[in-house]
Parts: sequence; C-alpha cells; structure tokens
Amino acid sequence: MPRERNRRILFISGIGLGQRAAQLLSTLITLPLVLHALGLAGFGIWGAATSLAWLSSMLDLGLGSALLSLLPQAKAAGQSAALHRYITASLCIAACLSLLVLGGGAALWLGGQHLLSAPFLAAVILLALNIPLNISRDIWFGLHKGYIAGYWDFAQTLLTLALLLLAAWWGGGITIMTIAVYAAMLAINAASLAHALLRHPELRPRAPPAIAALREILTRGSLLFAITIAASCAYSFDTLLALHWRGAAAAAQMVIAMRVCTTAIGFLNIITQPLWPEFVEAAAEGDLLWLKKILRHGTLLTSALAIAGSALIVAFGAPVLRWWLHQDMHITQAFLWVMAAWIIALNLPRIAGLYLNAVSELKFQIYLLTAAALLGFILKYFAVKSFGAAGILAATPILWLLIVAPAYFWLAWGRVQRGN
Repeated sequence: MPRERNRRILFISGIGLGQRAAQLLSTLITLPLVLHALGLAGFGIWGAATSLAWLSSMLDLGLGSALLSLLPQAKAAGQSAALHRYITASLCIAACLSLLVLGGGAALWLGGQHLLSAPFLAAVILLALNIPLNISRDIWFGLHKGYIAGYWDFAQTLLTLALLLLAAWWGGGITIMTIAVYAAMLAINAASLAHALLRHPELRPRAPPAIAALREILTRGSLLFAITIAASCAYSFDTLLALHWRGAAAAAQMVIAMRVCTTAIGFLNIITQPLWPEFVEAAAEGDLLWLKKILRHGTLLTSALAIAGSALIVAFGAPVLRWWLHQDMHITQAFLWVMAAWIIALNLPRIAGLYLNAVSELKFQIYLLTAAALLGFILKYFAVKSFGAAGILAATPILWLLIVAPAYFWLAWGRVQRGN
C-alpha cells in the first residue's frame, strides 16, 4: 500500500506540473493577443474582470477542501453510503451559495447605479454558476484520482486559448473576451463533475440531504476556509500597503514581486496537493511509518526545490525582469534575496499543513495564522520605514521562519508520534 500511495503521488504531481506549465505557455500567447485586440485601456479592464477567476476556489467556502478529507475517510472506513451523502450535501450548499452570489450581482445591477459594468457582471454571473461545479476537482482528488482533474485542467487551458483566439478573430470586445475565459472554466468543470458522477454511481446525489452530512460539511469547510483566509491575509494586502506607505513606484515593485513569488509557490502547491487525501488514508490505516517518512522526506524535497528555484531568481532575476517588462523596475539584488526567502519560508510548513488538514487539526492553524498575519502588519509598518517595499515583503518570511513553521512541525510530528 505505501508503494501504491507513492506511485499515485508521483503520477498526479507530474500531471499537475505539466498542466501548470501548459497554462503558463498559454498565458504567454493570450496576454499579447488580448492586448493587441483590445488596446491598453480595454486590456486593463479585461485583466481586472478576469482576475476575479481566482475567487472560484474560495466562493464554495471550503466545501471542496472538506471533501478532500471526508471522501477518502469514508472510502478507508468502507462507508460507501457516506460518499453520496457528502456529495449531496456539498452540492446543495454550493447551489445555495450560487443563488446568493447571483442575488448580490442582480442587486448591484438593478440598484439604479449600475455598479457593475458588463464585463464584471458577466464575471459575477459565471462565477456564481460555477460554484457547485468547482467541487469536481476536489472530488477527483478525494477519490485518489487527481490525475483526472489534471487532464480536465489541461482541457480548460486549451479551451480558454481556443475561445480567446476565436473571440479575437471575430472582433469581440471586452465583455466577449471576459466571457470566453469564464465560459471555458464553467464548461470544463461541468464536464468534469458529470464525468465523476457517471463513472462513480455511488457518488450520485440523492434528496433530501442528510442533516448530519450538511453539518459535517459546513463545519469542516468553514474551518478550512478560515485557514485559507488567515494565510492569505499574511501577504494579500502587501501591494496596497506599499501603495499607501511608499507610493505607486513601490506598489509596482510589489506587484511584480508577488507575481513571481505566488507563481513559484503555486508550482510547489501543485506538486504537493496529492498528499492530502493520501495522508487521510494513511492516518485511517495507522501507517505511522509512511506518515513519518513523507513528513520528513517531503519537507526536505520541497525545500530543496524551493531553494533551487529561489537561487535562479537571485542569479538571473534582474536581467529576466528587465527583458520581460521592457523597463527597469529598480528591483535590487537585496529585493531578489527577500523574494527568495519568501518562497522558501512559505513553502516550509506546506507538508505539515497538509497532514494537519488531513487529521482535522484545524483550529490551531486558524489561531496561529491569524496571529502571524496581525504581527505581520505591525512588523511591516516598522520595516517599510527603513527598507521600503522589500521590508514589507520580508515581514512574512521572517514570521514564517520564526513562528509558523516551527509550530507546524511541532504539532504535526507530535500527532504522528502519538499515532492519532
């Protein structure tokens, strides 16, 4: 069984890595295409409207993340009846959330002030419709078949590219270009969910949803959502803080730095995501030897990858950024070192965090990450005075190295040692 788990992890990680590379290649093609088709002003509006796509993984309020633990738990315990109860409960709650978002969008549109322009209205509508469909990816991972989710993600990349090419050829405006991005996401997620339900009849929802399943999904999902929000608050406001404290030039530096850092972390997250359901299965079976091995070796391996990637940023970041941006953003060598530290530090507790999610050690993470985010705001306030935008960026890795990572290691290793 450990060998089978390792094989699944490597295969799913490889598929995810290939899909993310294809997504980056597609971005290199689509961005100049849309810029040429819409012009600079239109491109800015389109970019803002499509940037809301990242909300697709958060609007379900943690329902999909809850399935990453609940589905493999039910499979490991041989509780096949629980599978459809969890899916039914998740889809019902997600449908209600979808109606709430649609209602909010309608209120903004019909309020007489037209607070949402057409591209943003289209984005809100399609994002809302996507909420029940977006859990399909987590269903595949929960079934230990994350490679199928990777195939569907690759199909979404191709469909998005095709629709944008078609829209540009047809002469579509900002709204059409925006719809192309979200329509591809909606269509692929719908096909992925239908695929999962057709291939696994035991998952098919049945009415009415069980109260116990609704309560369990909501409780687990809300805690996981709180962890995501707390972790995001550690760095999501850095650009706004740079703008407020140091002006537009510092904010521009922060935009570039955060894009590079979050892209690097995204690659590492794709590689490690398959560990979550495997941790659930191993914990249910009491395979402590495998858990200890993966916690130790997984952390060392991902840290080595983070260090290698960060070394490339330090060595070649300055000329590559000038080539990419066609101008000098005055990102110094010291700033590049801070970016490298950011990537390494935020990746450090990743494996331990996936294990803690798998064994439902959630409230500790919320308290810890919330405290780190609050301390971060204080540290950034003082650091920016001496070090500028680089000081704002440096606050998060400092806290992750001194507080967050040691606390995660301590709790995760303690849980494995106790065997619970």
